[in-house]
Parts: sequence; C-alpha cells; structure tokens
Amino acid sequence: MALRRGSRRPKTYDEMCEGIPNYSLFMLGKGNPIRAATISLVKGPYFDQFILLLILANCVFLAMDTNEVLFEESSWGKAVAMSEVVFTGIYVVEMILKIIAMGFVLGKGSYLSDPWNRMDFFVVALGLLAYLPGMGNFSGIRTVRILRPLRTITGVRGMRQLVVTLLRSLPMLFDVLILVFFAFFIFGIVGLQLFMSKTSQRCAILANPESGCTSCGLQDIAGYTGCAASCALPAAPVWEFQGGEDGDVLCSGPSLGSYPNHGDGSEGNSCPPGQYCVTQRKQDLPNFGYSNFDNIAWAWLTIFQCISMEGWTNIMYMVMDTVTTWTWPYFVVLIVFGSFFAVNLALAVLFVYFTGAGTDGEDPDEEKDLPLPTQDGEVAVTHKNALQKVCFNIASSTRFEQLTIGLIILNTVVMASDHNRMPNEQQQANEYVNYFLFAYFVVEMIIKLIGFGPRGYAKDQMNLFDGFVVLMSCVEVVVGFISSDNGNNYLSVLRTFRLLRVFKLARSWKQLNDIITTMFKSLAGISYLSLILLLFMYVFALLGMQLFGYEFIDCGGYGIEAASKNCPAGMTKECPDHFDCYAPCELSQVGQWVTFTGAEGVGGECIKYSGQKWNPGKRTEEPVAEEFLVWLGRSDHARHSFDNVYWSFITIFQILTGENWNEVMYDGMRHVSSWTCIYFIVLVVLGNYIILNLFLAILLDNFAAGDNEEGEEKQGSRPSSRANAGSRPGSQGPSIKDAKGNKLKSYNSIAAWKAEDFNPKTSELDKLKAQGVDPKHILYGKHVPALKHRSLYIFGPKNPLRLAIAKVIYHRYFEYFIIGVILISSIILAVDGPAYSKDAPVYNKDLPNVEDKLKTAMDILDVVFLFMFVLEAMMKVIVRGFVAHEGAYLRSAWNVLDFIIVIVGLIAFGIEYSDGSSRDLMAVRALRTFRALRPLRMASRAQGMKVVVNALFSAVPGITNVAFVCLLFYVIFGILGLNLFMGKMYYCADTDDLSTRLVPESMGVKDADMTRKWCFRDDGAHFYYCPAKDDPLHASRNAWTSVMDLPRASGDSWTCAKTTAGVGFAAAWDAGVTGTSGAEWTCTPGAATVAAYGSVGELSALAAANGAGNYTIQSTCEPRAYNTHWTNPRDYDFDNIGHSMLSLFEMATLEGWLEIMYHGADTTEVDLQPIRDNNPYYCLFFAFFIIVGSFFVMNLFVGVTIDKFNEMKEKQEKSVFLTDEQQSWVTIQRLLVGIRLKKTANRPLNRMRNFIYDIVTSRSFETLILSLIMANILVMSMTHADMSEEFENVLFLLNCGFAGIFAIEAIMKLIAFKLSGYFRDPWNTFDFMVVTLSIAGIAVTLTTDISATYLSIIRVFRVARIFRLIPKAKGLKKLFQTLLYSLPALANVGSVLFLFFFIFAVLGMNLFGKVRVTGNFLNRYANFETFGYSMLTLFRMATGEAWNGIMHDCMITKQCVYYQDLTTGDVTYYDQDDKFWQDLDEDLYTNQCTPHPVGAILFFCFFCILCAFVMLNLVIAVILDNFQNNSKTSELGVSKEDMMHFTDVWMRLDPRATYYIPAESLPRVIGAMDHPVGTRGLSKREAKTKCMQIIMTVDIPNHDGKIHFLETLHALTGRIAGTELPESEEVKVRDSMVDRLPTFASDKDVPKFTAAHFHAALYVQAAVRGYMQRYRMREKLAQAEKLAQEKREAAVAG
Repeated sequence: MALRRGSRRPKTYDEMCEGIPNYSLFMLGKGNPIRAATISLVKGPYFDQFILLLILANCVFLAMDTNEVLFEESSWGKAVAMSEVVFTGIYVVEMILKIIAMGFVLGKGSYLSDPWNRMDFFVVALGLLAYLPGMGNFSGIRTVRILRPLRTITGVRGMRQLVVTLLRSLPMLFDVLILVFFAFFIFGIVGLQLFMSKTSQRCAILANPESGCTSCGLQDIAGYTGCAASCALPAAPVWEFQGGEDGDVLCSGPSLGSYPNHGDGSEGNSCPPGQYCVTQRKQDLPNFGYSNFDNIAWAWLTIFQCISMEGWTNIMYMVMDTVTTWTWPYFVVLIVFGSFFAVNLALAVLFVYFTGAGTDGEDPDEEKDLPLPTQDGEVAVTHKNALQKVCFNIASSTRFEQLTIGLIILNTVVMASDHNRMPNEQQQANEYVNYFLFAYFVVEMIIKLIGFGPRGYAKDQMNLFDGFVVLMSCVEVVVGFISSDNGNNYLSVLRTFRLLRVFKLARSWKQLNDIITTMFKSLAGISYLSLILLLFMYVFALLGMQLFGYEFIDCGGYGIEAASKNCPAGMTKECPDHFDCYAPCELSQVGQWVTFTGAEGVGGECIKYSGQKWNPGKRTEEPVAEEFLVWLGRSDHARHSFDNVYWSFITIFQILTGENWNEVMYDGMRHVSSWTCIYFIVLVVLGNYIILNLFLAILLDNFAAGDNEEGEEKQGSRPSSRANAGSRPGSQGPSIKDAKGNKLKSYNSIAAWKAEDFNPKTSELDKLKAQGVDPKHILYGKHVPALKHRSLYIFGPKNPLRLAIAKVIYHRYFEYFIIGVILISSIILAVDGPAYSKDAPVYNKDLPNVEDKLKTAMDILDVVFLFMFVLEAMMKVIVRGFVAHEGAYLRSAWNVLDFIIVIVGLIAFGIEYSDGSSRDLMAVRALRTFRALRPLRMASRAQGMKVVVNALFSAVPGITNVAFVCLLFYVIFGILGLNLFMGKMYYCADTDDLSTRLVPESMGVKDADMTRKWCFRDDGAHFYYCPAKDDPLHASRNAWTSVMDLPRASGDSWTCAKTTAGVGFAAAWDAGVTGTSGAEWTCTPGAATVAAYGSVGELSALAAANGAGNYTIQSTCEPRAYNTHWTNPRDYDFDNIGHSMLSLFEMATLEGWLEIMYHGADTTEVDLQPIRDNNPYYCLFFAFFIIVGSFFVMNLFVGVTIDKFNEMKEKQEKSVFLTDEQQSWVTIQRLLVGIRLKKTANRPLNRMRNFIYDIVTSRSFETLILSLIMANILVMSMTHADMSEEFENVLFLLNCGFAGIFAIEAIMKLIAFKLSGYFRDPWNTFDFMVVTLSIAGIAVTLTTDISATYLSIIRVFRVARIFRLIPKAKGLKKLFQTLLYSLPALANVGSVLFLFFFIFAVLGMNLFGKVRVTGNFLNRYANFETFGYSMLTLFRMATGEAWNGIMHDCMITKQCVYYQDLTTGDVTYYDQDDKFWQDLDEDLYTNQCTPHPVGAILFFCFFCILCAFVMLNLVIAVILDNFQNNSKTSELGVSKEDMMHFTDVWMRLDPRATYYIPAESLPRVIGAMDHPVGTRGLSKREAKTKCMQIIMTVDIPNHDGKIHFLETLHALTGRIAGTELPESEEVKVRDSMVDRLPTFASDKDVPKFTAAHFHAALYVQAAVRGYMQRYRMREKLAQAEKLAQEKREAAVAG
C-alpha cells in the first residue's frame, strides 16, 4: 500500500541499529531476539512519545505534592505517593530496555554515552535509594525528582535545538561571567576595606544606667544634670534601640567609647543627644542583617543585589548613614558598570549569537511566522442575487469601513467612561449605546457574510477575528439578560472582547501594523523559548516547594522573643495551614489572660493542650503529654510563598520580573538556611539575565528584520556579495604597472597611489563664491542665507547695522560667551534651592550673612542673564529676521525653545517686580521653573550631544508610535481592570493608620459583616473587648481571637476601669520575658450609645443578662475604642480609566506591581472588605499584563530606540551598494588606520642591567608576578569582621610581604628600563603609584595608632593590581575593549543624559523641593531639597527603584501645610484645601503640598519614559553595536588579533617605532604570523615555499632597502581579504590613510621597486653566488684531481 503524502517511511531494523554497539552487556548481539525486540521497541516511532506523555503525567503528580500538614494522609497525598511508585517502576523499565538495546557504558552509542541518559540514570538511581530499608523519605532524595521534567527537552525538537544553541553560547557568556566576577572582586574588596563592620549599628538609649547617670549623653542640651564624670557603663547594659524618623536608620556615632560624654559628631548619621551607636543583633537590622560587607561572601551577595537594581538604594542609604554621605559614588559606579554595562553584555552576547545561529539553523520546511490579520488579495465573488450584490458593495465601500472604525472608537470611549459611583442615568445610557454598537457589529458581520459569502468572508483573517468578537459579545449579552444583573457579574469581562476590534486600525495605520507585526513575529520566534521558560519555572517551582513550602511564616511582629509558629498538641486537624503564633505560659496561668510586657499589650488566654502533635521535620504526629500556650494571633505568612505549585509559579514570576526578589531571598535565608541564597541567585541569573534577555534579543532581531524588508521594498535587492566581486586578488600575482601609468587598487598596493588621484581640497569660501554668493553674506567662512532677505521689514540685506551685528553673533567668541553665560546660569539654578527661598517658618527668612549675600548676587545675576538672553534674541532677530523667510530666527527649533524661555522669563520678571499681591508670587515661582530649560541650549552647541539629540529626534516618530501602541494596550487592560476591580479596592482602616486595612476577625467581626456601611457606622466609631468567661457575651466572641465588636455612638465613649490588676510574672522559660496574668477590665457604654443601641443587638443581650439598664461588660484584655474610615489605596485603584491606566503604567515599569496584584487577589465585592486571597486567580490577570505590557510593549521602546540608532549608523557608515566582501575589506582598512607602534626599551649594555632586563622581560617573571597579584587579592579578600588579633597580624605581615615583592619588582624594572623607559609604559606608572601608596599605608600603620578612613582608601588602591590581569585573559580583554570602544559614544549619551538629569533636577527643586518629606519614599536622602540629592534621586528613579512611590509622595495634598503657632511654638499640618491657612500671613505657614498632582504625574512619567526607557536604551544600543563590531572583527578574514600580533612581531624588529625595518627581515615577519596571513604552524618545508609565494604575490614598496609598517600590513591583509571597491569608497580609503603613508608624507616619488623585487634580487644574487661557488669548487676539484693523478703517476714511476 502506498504511503500517504507527508508520512514518514518506517525505519528498517538495520537503520535502527545504526550508531549503537554490536554487543550489549557483553553477550547480547544485534541478532539476539531479545535485544532485537528491545531495539525495535525503544527505537520505534511511539516509544519516545509514550515516555514524553508519562513525563507530562508525572509532572502533574509532582505539582500536586506539597508540604501541607497531613498531606500524606489525604487522598491526594496517597495518590501522589502511589504515583511515585508507578512512575519509578516505569522509568526503571525504560532504563533497563534502553540498556539492553544500547548497551550500558562501553562503546559509542551506549546508554551512558548520551548526557540526557546519564541524567535519567542519576534520577532513577537516586529515586530507588528512597526504597532501601532505613533510608526514609529524605527531602534531598525527593528533591532530585524535580529533574524529571527536564527530560521533556529531548522529546521536543525545537526545545532541544534551542537548548543546544544556548549551550554553544556558554563560552561567550563565560567571558561575561569572568568580567562580572572580576568586578565582584574589585567592588567586594573595596567594600570590605571601606564598609566592613559598619552596617550593624543603630542608635540606642541605655535602659539601665547607674545611679546618677540618667542624663549621660545629653551634654549638648543646656542645663542638663544627672551625669557625673565617674559614670560608666553597667556590666550588662540593656539598650533600647531607636528606629529614627524614617524607620530602619543606622548610625555612625557617637561610639560607646565616648560614654559618659556625648561624643563628637561623625561623618555619617550621628545619634541625637542621649543616644549612642550600638551594635544590634543581626535579625533586628534592616534586611535582617544580610546586606553587609563583613566578609567577601556577604559583600558579593550585597553587590549582586545592587547590580540587580532591587533594593540597592536602601543599602546605599545604610552605608551613607554608617560611614559618610560621600559613599554614594561607590554605588553609582557599581550600578553604571555592573547593571548598565556588564549585565547588558549578556544581552549583547545572546543577541549576536542567537541572531547568527538563527540564520544558520533555519529549517526551510518549518513555518516561521504566525498568520497575521491582513486584507491582502482580492476575493472573487459571484453575485447570485441583488441582495448579495448590495451587501458586497456596502461591505467593500470606504465609507462603511470608516463608519466601522468610528464606531469602534466610540465603543472604546463608552467603555472607558465607566467609573466608580457612576450615576444611574449614565450607566443606563452606556448600556443603550453598547447594545446599539453590539447590534451594529452583528449587522456588519451579516452584511459581510452575505456580500462575500462564507468562503470569501473567511479569506480575510480580520473578518474571522471580528466574527469571534461578535460571538463573544453575543454570549455576554445573553448571559447578561439571563442573570438579570445587567451583565455585572464575572462574565461581564467578556465585554472587553469588543475592545479587540481596535486592532482593525492597523489596516489604515501602517506604523501600528508594523509594530503589531513585529510582536506577532516575536510570538512565533519565542514559542519554543516560552516552553523552555515554562519548564524552567516549573523545575524551580518544584524545588522551591521542596525547600520553602509552608516555611515563610513569621511571628516577629508580636514583639515577643519566644513567639513562634505552632500547632498545639491535639489540634493538628483544626490548625490552619499556616500555623498561628503562640507563646509559652505556665501551669499556674491556665485559664487566665496573659499580657506580655514590651509587646504593646499583646497576649491571650493560657490554655493547656495535650495529645498528638505535628512534627514538621519528620512529617508525622508524636504524642505530647501536656503543653501550655498562649494564642497570640495569626502568623504573618508572606504573600510570596512556595506552598503549592500555583503560588510557587507566581513567586518565581515575581523573581523573574525583579520586583522585591531580594525580600523572597531574605525570607528563604532566615527561615531555612543562609545557603538558600544560591537558589535565588541561580534563578535570577538564568531566568532574568539569560532567558528573559533572549525574549528581548528576539524582539530586537524582528525589528531589524522588519527594517530590512522595508528597505528592500524601497531600494530593491541589495547587490550580491559575489556579484562583480571578481576573483580574490591573492589568486594570482598582480603585475606592477606603475611605469605605464595605470592606477592600482587599494588591495594591491597603496603605495602606487598617485597624488593626482586625490581631488584637490577646495576651501568652503571659494566654493561659495563660485556659486555666486554675495561675499558680505559669508561670515567667517559660513554662508548666512537669511541675510539676503529683509529683516523685520526694516533692515535690508546691506544694512550696515545688521551686518555689524551679524559679524558679532557669528563670531566664535560670541558663541563661547553665550556658552559661558549658560554654564554660569545653570550653576546658579543648581545652587538656588529651597533653602534660599526665605519661605518662613520652615525656611529661615533671615539668612546668614554669607548666604544672604549669595542669594542677592544670584537674584541680580539671574536678571542680568535674562536680559543678556533677551539681547541675544533681539540681535539674532535683527540679523536673521523673525519668521517670514528662509533662515529666520523662529525657523529653527532650538531658537523657538530659546525664545519661549526668554518670553516666559520676561513675564515672570514683570509679575515679580510689579505691585501684585503675594498670590501672584505663586505664578512667578511656576514661571521661573522654565529657567531649568536653559541648559538645553548646550545641546545645540556641543557636537557630541547634538549627534545624540538628533538620534533622539529621529526616533521620535517611532517612539510616538510605540507610545500609541502602549496606550492602546493600556486602554484594553484598563477597561478590563475597570470590569474586574472598579470600586472593589476600597477597604476599612483605622484612622491612625490608613495604609493598613483591618482584619475582620481581629476586630471581632465576621468577614461578610465588615462592609462600607459598618465602617462608616456612627462616623466610624467602634469599640472592641475580650469577653471574660462570666461575661454575658462570652459565647458570641470570635472563636480564634476571643474579641467581640460592640457599637459606639458617634462622639460617645465607653468608660473602662481596670478592676483586677493581675499578677506580674517573669517567665520560667525566659527570665527576660515579663508580663501580667489575670488582669480584667470593666466597661460601661455612654448615654448616646445606650440611646442608640440599648434595645437592639448585643446591648439588649447585655441588659437581658445583667438586668434592665445594666450594660456592664468584663474584658480580659484592655478594651479599645477606635475610629475607622472607608478608603481607597493612596497609590493605585481602578475606579476610572485615568487611574486604571496610571496604575498599569506603574506596573509595566515593574515597580510596585506586587502590592496591586495582591490587593486585586483580595478583592471581594463592591463595598465589602477585601479578604486575603479571596480571588487568588486574579493574579493571572496581572501576570498576563506584565507579559504583554512590560515584556513586550515596554520593550518596544528598547527595540525602536536601538533600531533607529542602528539605522542612523548604517546611513553614516555603510553604503548599500557594497557587497559583504567589500564591506569587510573597508572595515579591515579602517582597523589598519588605528594601528600604532609603541617604543620599547632598548636592551641595556651594562652586564648587570642586561641580566635584570632578561629577568623582568621573561615570561616566567611575568607569570610569577601575575600569580603573586592573584595571591595578594585572595589575601585581601580574607579580611572579615571581628577578626582575631593573631589573624589580623598574619594578614598584615602577608600584605607587607606582597608590598615588598612588588617594590622589588618596580626597582628591578627601573634598573632595567631607566626612568624614561619605565614610565613610558602606563602599566608601570600604575604599578609604581600602587606600590608607593601601599608602602605609605604600611608606614603610617607602623608609626602611628591612627585608624582613619583615609588608611582604608590607601589600602583600596592595592586591589587595583588586579587590572594587570586584563591583557592576559583573552575573553576579558575582548570585553574591556568593547567598553573602551564604547566610551566615546557612551560619553556623548552620558552627556545628554546628564543634561536631562540636570534639567529635571532643577525642575524638581522648583516644583517639589518644598514638598513635605513623609519618610515613606521621600526621605532624608531621596528628595528634591538640594541639587545633589535631586540628582541622586533622579539616578535612583532611572534605575526604576520605587520611582512611583516618590511620585505619589510628591502628589501629597493632605496634612502638608506647615503652620507654627507663634505663642506656643506648636506645629500643625493642614490639608491643602483647608480654609484655615489661606488667609493667614505668609510668615506663619509654609505650603509643603504638591504644586498639582497632575503636574507630578507628568513630570515623573515623562522622566521615566525619556531617561529610563529611551536614554538608557541608547546605552544598550551603543554596547550592542560595539560588541557586534568587536565580534565581527574577529570573524573577518584578518581579525584585529592578527593585526595586534603583527604589531608585536614588528616591534621586536623595530623597538624604536620608526615604522621601518630592513626588507630582508620580511620573511621573519611572515614566518612569525599565523596561517593564512603568515606561515607559522606549517612544516618547515611548506613554510619556506609559502613564504616566498606570499612575498612574490604582494606589492610592498622598497624604500632604499626598507619596508614600511602600514604598507606591509595592508599588503598582507589585502592578499587575504582584499577586493575591488567602487571609486567613491576607494577615495574614502585613500583619504583616511594618506597622512600615514611615507610617500605622501614626504612628497617623494613612488618607489619603482618592491620587496618582491628585492627578494627576487636576493634569490638571483644567491643563485649567482651558488653558481660561482660551484664553478670555483669544480676548478678546485679539477686541480685536486690533477694533483692526485700526478701523485699516483709519480708513485707508479717510483
């Protein structure tokens, strides 16, 4: 029977046996029936598919496993345990079958020869260990099961290919790893030397001072008493640590050594009077003490966290507090080098490698792209009737399409108009409009179906898309009618499918279509990558469940050391999955309420428990006789967790986004082990820096591919790399045609160029005059076309005043003067901060004398500069005209900007110096912020900045299109968010802490009862208590919290008294724990409460039990009256489309999105209190948005920026008319131009110096020094906190020894090279500086007892020796070369970035410099109060570190008007809209509110887009470009390494760098070069023949017996890679080299002879000499033969 088309022919048995050993297990041959059957089974078509199916089923069961209590005893647990046995048995059978079929270990193709099989064997073998007697269910063995899913890679071809390609890129990634490790060593050792033991101190008050010493440390306060000079610290001091105004604040002094005095102030954060800087326990420090520099390992972990740009500012602020504020450069440099450069190199490697691998490994039979919705092609329709013809005409008409698009936009607007608390009329109107639009789209679909017919309708995929949307709309409408709820249920989300119609705009919006096409192509490209990412997440999720399942539970918030998660004996089945918090109590306290001291009244009833108790370590229950515990409350289990596979996936997704991944790591380290940090580091490196960078690389590749297609459409096909290229010039020897006047091309001989080949350079002035330009309109060689027109209709082209002014403004000194004025003006803008505003009472109205004079001078200079700029504008308008003609003043965008700044400045000046009211000054301050734009004028005057700005301008259209695409997606997800969360994020909170929502059970309220109505009941007045056993309401209390909620009328109160004082105790299990037990309170309600609630609810029950009118209650805990408020989160909500889109934008930047997601997962219904994890699957909405809105849409900014950068670069550097070979040859010649020789030291004549010279220049000596450098670095990294004196002395002696060795090295080199030769090498100069500083540091240490910071700085310079390793490591050298080559472009980008930072910093000072610092995100370091802090804050925001939190802090309108009572000095804060302060004198208040919330949003969002998403992406573009170029040079026919090797060989023959060597030395040069440039590596005979062939086939001019460096190198490289170039490119090459050629430099004639002639002459000469020698030898032999004959004859005669 014939095979079906496309089906595969089954393999024969012989084909199955290919590649496997002849014998298996030494006895089973290929003919053995058992082995034959096994081979047929294992190699059969369905075996792998069956195993893959089993693996997938095994993955499902593995995902069901969990560390939940008693899981093993549940039905699911038993099923999982049974599945383990089944799957293990199947894997064992599979392994046995494969071993029988393939053999075990010996022979090619055996079972263990395949690495995937080795992994299978390892997993199966360890799985079998669990079944051995006595092994138990060890978690280590169970953990190995997570490797099983990796076997799916072998079963999916695309995944396997991708993984193999990734593995092949590892060598390049390893180079990046070496660079990062290099940086880690440097920054780690620097951090050790500067910050060791500095991040563990906090301000504290001595709680147990000696008698008479209670006021020690308060000496700075006048009139203090109570601190004798003899006071001393007690033997066991007890310290009460203070958090500071901003929370976790560390300190740098004063130290305990200054007690009892207060001590001197320190450079960091000094403690206030009465407090000392004391070392605190690690677990109580910020980040639980894990962020420190106490040893090299902790330093590396801290550095890694900083490079990840998550939480790095908190670490920087900690170090600034504990050392000095000037430590910020360390962290800024770390971020710039580590995050912006080193990490992006990984992206560059992946981009370069995978784009290259992708083109090489494409399968022509595979479909590469997803089908896109297009309308290509005409559909032939046969009209069967008039109705079909009418429908066809309607559906095909342009107006019908336009009407549809208009209604799509209307549909979007109507859906976006929904908002919380929307009036019923608007809601009803929206419903009617929606029904109308629904009906229209149904009619549209029907018309198209009739007009085109079903087949024609389906031809256009956009029609199918429309049909799907209409179908979903029908379902939504039907469900809405059936539910009788107007669609306001979960299925109302289906309504958002209507929004997808906006993609139909792509038909008429080409740019949108291009971007969406790029996204679809990226989706096709990442399909297998997505599977790998999913598999990667799954494996780490399983491992996380094994390591951290139900471990992230904390009880530290109760302030009791003994508090811990616990499940009492006998309560295993009743305990929640996340154990509650309990504290021990004693038998005597059973039945009593126990309150612990120092824990803010935390306590509970002491209860006796007994029975079976869960042992989490053994995962089984054990009997406990009795235990006494106090239930404290619910445990604080982290929102991120690995409790089950769902939350594990969510947590790993969080880590991959980088948001708060360090907090997850801290929880893992403190709850499990510090070593678990390895899990998180590997997860971040592999997931974030490799796999997710692949997504970006694919996106960038698709952008480039899209542009190439567009370019081909516009310009036609590019010339083939082989067309017209001709044969390689090295294929035959070129003839020398100089004498005949023929011009030789550059790949033959650059020395043959004639001077007449170059066009004479004509001055610009002569060109302009030749064009007939009036000489008066040519100023300083520059044509001013505006001068030919009348200016302002007054000044003619020849007006003398106009021409005189023109000579002034076009003079270069005038430009220098304006630049100087701009710079000085900018400095004044930076200095003139809020401190000089005199805005009393916050800012002093009477400044100190110097500052007051400075303020006056700045005000005067500001006015002077304003009028200077006015004068400049007037002069330019007079010369160039205003706007009417070509070249006029306002025809330039830069001049428009200048003019606006000048006009706004004049308006502000007029208002400020008029007699307006003080309210007008607010307008002045707003207008004066425009001064911050003055520095922008520098961009038009600095060439490097101008290039970058032009690149930005060229990218504006693309960025605008991307912004519209972002807006489109944000509208879609925003409306979806409206449907899901509108009005549901409100919550009830205590008015004392509006940021924390109340937990119903903690308030004694049921979840369903805590509603908006309950929260606003009695204006938010509430009361709760803990009913005693004899209280009438004891049975009604919350079973877990023992709390009862009672009403309290507005303005009323409950009167409470402590009737039983209780018994104080010191816990037997911990003497440091104290408290009281058995205390009781009695309370009675106020009259208003009785009047309102006395006859209903709980109060009526009290009266019934106690007697009429008796509402007394008894409480075992201290009752509390509190007030509540129903509020929305401050920073986010989905109540209208504006707030929704702002929240989504913040989420897309990956900042703060977790808080929004978890709040969304807690939502219940409108006006109902959110409950934790009420809707956990809402997290998928946020995760999906992050994938679309951040990974794709926001990365489009990266793609379009880099794409435009490359587009500009190609236009400048690359001609589209060059073939690949020609472009390669041009690139090589550009590299040649940059090659330079360096002078080397001559060998000394003195015998001793010559001996030392041989030593210091030998490879062995260099290797020894490098080894000592590495040993010195390792010794420096052994420094750690709390070192013993002996260890410290040993390290000091070792460092002294290394310093001595390096000093001896420097002395030996000085002797060998002399001073001039030694300091000529930059590395020697560097070494000398390091040695000098090291010796100076040792001398200071030995001669003084000073332990100052500068000694640490001196020691830091020793780590600089590690830089000497760079030239010796090839991969490291390549990456550093990428950095060096990137520096010029990065300097240009950095200058523009600094300019933007400067402008935004000045704007921030003017807009938000006075905003009240609340300590949330705006704090003592992150603010806009000074220029320095503004720049540091902007840099933080550019890294994405809580930029949105700073934005929301700057939007403050509540409690932000500072008012100080002059009589009492009391300070009160009022709301911005409060009427109280608005009529007061300005000196009594300072408005510290935001200028306007919308202005803050625009400021921060625009900065985020411009600097974080555009400018920093230019950094990525530069790095990508230079890495690509560096990689391409390695792939050229002659690489840069070959050229550098040639340079080294030449310098050995030319140590004085004369650029000439004798022509007879050419064979030595060729012999030292690698093949194919030279002959090294060939046999001796082949090398000699090849060398002569090379010499005879290249044209190297012979300059009187010498050859030139550049001519020789050019000829040798041209022999390999040279090709004929177009005349225009030939001229460019000549112009770039002409200055370095000896013929043109000295005006000499081109030499007639070449090195080939020279060596041919040498060969001829050698041949003649050989012939003459042989001739002479024949004569001598003849004479000798004659003499011998004569002797023989004489002997015979004798």
